[in-house]
This record gives sequence, structure tokens and C-alpha cells, in this order.
Amino acid sequence: MRKELLLFTLLILALAGGCRRTTSFVGTDMNLGFSQDTVYLDTVFSGVGSSTRTLKIYNTSSEDMTVDRVYLARGEESFYRLNVDGVSGRLVENVEILAGDSAYVFIEISPDAAGLTQLVYEDSIFFENGSVSQQVLLVTAVWDAIYHFPTNVLAIARPDPLPPLKLAYSVLEENAFWDNSKPHVVYGYAVVDSAQSLTIAPGTQVHFHSGSGLWVYRDGLLEVDPQRSGSMSDPAVFQGDRLEPSYEWVPGQWGGLLGGVFVMGGEQTRATLNHILIKNATTAVRVDSAWGTGPNLEMHDAVLTHNSRVSLYGGFANIVGTNVAIGPSGVYGLYGLGGNYRFDHSTFLNSWGFSSRGGTAVGLVNFFEDATNTRYTRDVRAYFTNSYIGGTLPNEVAMGIESTGGFDVKFERNAMKIEPNPELGHYSLGDTALFKDCEFNLNWPFTESALIPGEQWSFRPDSASLLFGQAITTPISPSMDLEGTPRLNPATIGALERK
Repeated sequence: MRKELLLFTLLILALAGGCRRTTSFVGTDMNLGFSQDTVYLDTVFSGVGSSTRTLKIYNTSSEDMTVDRVYLARGEESFYRLNVDGVSGRLVENVEILAGDSAYVFIEISPDAAGLTQLVYEDSIFFENGSVSQQVLLVTAVWDAIYHFPTNVLAIARPDPLPPLKLAYSVLEENAFWDNSKPHVVYGYAVVDSAQSLTIAPGTQVHFHSGSGLWVYRDGLLEVDPQRSGSMSDPAVFQGDRLEPSYEWVPGQWGGLLGGVFVMGGEQTRATLNHILIKNATTAVRVDSAWGTGPNLEMHDAVLTHNSRVSLYGGFANIVGTNVAIGPSGVYGLYGLGGNYRFDHSTFLNSWGFSSRGGTAVGLVNFFEDATNTRYTRDVRAYFTNSYIGGTLPNEVAMGIESTGGFDVKFERNAMKIEPNPELGHYSLGDTALFKDCEFNLNWPFTESALIPGEQWSFRPDSASLLFGQAITTPISPSMDLEGTPRLNPATIGALERK
């Protein structure tokens, strides 16, 4: 009996061994899955590295997989360190993952990164298996700054076969306040939520990563220097996060899908921008479908310059500005598609020289067409006083007028570079209802003295300029110019007073 029992046991063991799965890890061209596509590590301080972050990689296929190579894009020069499924190194090969299983990647950054001169340090982890190459971005805050990293992703559907657009964002805390004690660095979109506010102190430095911006959601409030206690000698600055001197005035460094500062439509949505410099964006400020009883955007003592598309875009918006200077812009300086616009003592000087441009210093249009070429109208009302509109093109004022839509526009006591009879312009320079006491196409030279240190263009008229003493007084005329110099009587046309 014992012999029979022994034989039976051996038989069971043999059968069990025969049914055991044979594991065969092979390379495959199938994609891996990841727990996240960007890993954010915390701020690096002197002598202290970051805390460790974890990334999970998934084999979602039905076959066992060998990932040929896992490595850092910066190689041995990278400040990041990896541990891939128990193996440390900046390059790990032949990582085996069972079908339907996962592996862990542990990531940290060396304390040596604290000596870097940039705000943010980036690298990528590459995963190569077969002919497939995938990557996960690594981001670390380096400086002692206040960082706003995204916590959510908004997927925006697009027509097939296009994949959805992904918009990374974070919602700011209730009634947030940003002071000027440290720079602020924004990744993705920092969102001012509905019925909430963000107040930014005078002189605050805000740096935006590529594709990032500030989104004032419906019925939110954004205020920069609301008490107007600051000055343009120390303005609040919105710019990119590349700090190398060669990037100081390079356009298009930030402002993603929505533009840089995006003010979204709503009855109470409003923004106030005082003593501010906004530069290097794609579209710097966009106010979209924002209507109400009062202005949705007020700008006083503001410079928008070196933006690769539009410096100030209004889509059926209500915008008021005084002492506003809009400089080189890749398409338009100011573009208004429907809406209400009121500017006094402002300078629109589009001297764009980085490439050709398809727009003007100021563009006002009361219609648009959709993808089916169906035309829609949006009434435009605009009033420009004591302002300079010029640039490097023969015509720096574009007006697109659909006769079935409202177009109530008036330029009073402005100096303008404008063609007398543009094709499809539908206006005459002799129309006193449109142009009252304006000067056209004269020589209005500017000094070489930059308003902002390091700025490449001056908004200040020189001693021979015919802009001196030509202004009129309006209900919104400022008592001081953009620089804080008291206005003369009569005052100078444009954002800056004669010295």
C-alpha cells in the first residue's frame, strides 16, 4: 500500500510539472501603458535631493514582454537617477514583464541639481521594445520659487480621426493671492475658478512653461495691482520660463491652446491688469465671448510685446485701456472680433521683424465664417482717442466690415498709418464720423531709449515728433503717462508723454 501511495504521489508531481507554464520573454512591438505621462518631482534645495517618485509601467498585451532598453535622454549627464524593477542605473536593459503584469520605476534627482541656473529641470525616460519607442517626461522645480503644477487633464474632443487634445491644468485655491516675495512658475494652466479670484501684487514675476497660461474661468476675477500702487519701473512680469539671455525677447515661448491670459466668457468675468509687462507669448491676452454691463478687461499702464500671434485678442469682448503700449506682434497687435473697445493715450506700434506677418497693429472685424463658409456677424463698437497706430507695413489699421452687421467705430485725435483706399476696406479717410481730427501717414519718429530695460523697441516719441501737444481731454484720460510722468496740457498723443 505504501508503495502504491508513493507511486501515486510521484505521478501527481509529474503531472503538475508537466502542466507548469513555460515562460518565454520576447521582444515585441506592442506599446506599454504608464501610470502617468509626466512625473513631477519636488523642489531641489541645496544639498538635498528630491523625494522618490514612482512610475508604473504596464504590459497590457497577452504575451510576456522584454523591454529592450529603459534609459534617460540626457544619459550619464542627467541629474536624475532610476531604479527599474530593482536594477539601478541611467540605462537598464532587458526588463521582463509578464503578460498583463506591471513593473515599477523609482525616480529621484541628485542634490547637485540645486546648482542649476534654470527654474525647471527636465529630462525624459525612454522605453524601447522592438521598433516601438515611448517616453515619459520628468520635471523638477529647481529654484526656490512657487510652482503651480497641473493636477488634472481636460480632454477636448476633435473630429475623427484626430485624437482629443489634452489640456493639463490645476485649479487655484479659493481667492488666491500671489505676492512678489518669490517668482511663480506655472505648468499647464492655472485656473481661477468660477466665482473665485486671483490677486497678484505689484512687481510679481510669473514664469510660464511652454504651452502654459492663466485661465480665468467663467465669472472669475483676475486683478494685477488692483490699487494701482506699482509702477512700470518695477512691473509685474508675465513671461516664459527660459532665463537664458538669448531668450529674453524670443516670441512664442508660452501661451498654449487657449492663449496666455485667457479670460473666458461670463456675466461677471473681469480682469484688471495694471503696471504689467506681458511678453514672449503666442497670444498674450485673450478675452473670449465675455459680455456684461461693464468692461470684462481693464488695462492701465501695460506693455504687451514680442508675442508671436496676437498681443490682445477680443472675441465679442468689452475692453478698456489707458496708457497701453502694444509692440511687435506676429499677426495683430490688437484684434477685435465683435465687442466693445475703448482706448485712450495708447500706442500700437507693430514693428515685427522676426518673419512676415499677416495682420496689422489694429484689426477690427464684425463678421466671421465657420468651416462651412457660413457668415455670422458680431457688432463692433470702438472708440480710440489720443493714440498712435503705426508700424512697418504700409497699412496698420485693418477694418473688416459686413454691411449687415453693426460697425460703430470712431478714431478721434489719433496719429495713424493707414491706406487711403484699401481693397474691400469700405471706408474713406474723409469720413469725419469715422476719423475726427486725425493725422495720417506722417513721420512720427521714436527715440532709441527703451521703456523697459533690455527692450528692443522704444514707445517714446523723440523731440521732433508731431505727436507733442496734440491730445484732447476725455473722461478717461490719465493724469500721468505709462512711465508715471505727469501729462502736459495739452498732452502728447500715445502712451508716453514728452520729456
